[in-house]
Amino acid sequence: MSFLDQKESLIQVTKAMSSKSKFAYINIPKTAIIALSKSGENSFPNSFAKNVVATMKSTDPSIMKALSHSLVQDVANGRHYKIGLHKNSEYLYSNIFEYYYLNDRETFSSIVDFYIRYSRSAIVTFHDSKVISKNFGYNVHTINVPYNNYYNKVDDVYAQLSELDGELDYCLLDCGVLGLGLLPKVWKNLNMSVIDLGKTLALNKLNKQNV
Repeated sequence: MSFLDQKESLIQVTKAMSSKSKFAYINIPKTAIIALSKSGENSFPNSFAKNVVATMKSTDPSIMKALSHSLVQDVANGRHYKIGLHKNSEYLYSNIFEYYYLNDRETFSSIVDFYIRYSRSAIVTFHDSKVISKNFGYNVHTINVPYNNYYNKVDDVYAQLSELDGELDYCLLDCGVLGLGLLPKVWKNLNMSVIDLGKTLALNKLNKQNV
């Protein structure tokens, strides 16, 4: 099993962004694995679970899977191979945008300014357009989803993205595990790269509230 650290993961993602070729960087948190269990209290609905597993089982080398630290040992021991997380695969550092926002703000700002702010992007987000424009500029098309009960929003979000197909460089994800359920359909049918921002905007908002 190959697990890239923060710096190696950032290099790989920014290299993909520079190449202009279609790619995806998607976070896989432990909460998603737990929610796949039908016996779990907050388990995924069946249709959503199938999409999540399809993302995890993808063998496309252009889909970069970012593994939560809490899952590394389990995957290395082969515990989750049935859902596509194989121990002989390469995984990136999970939530690299969060990491650099918290630990190296200068690098984070440089990434946003160079790769995202002036790109053609849409963001699937829990936040309003004011938060988006403050962080990424006014060129980003905002697709809002509710923080709770978003499992049935996959088709609606996909429909909005499909209207922008051919006009976007990136689909940015600021929507938790909804991104895992959304990726298969977007990846198969639309010509745009997908970048999972994790909880970066939530951290940004919290940081400003505490100032």
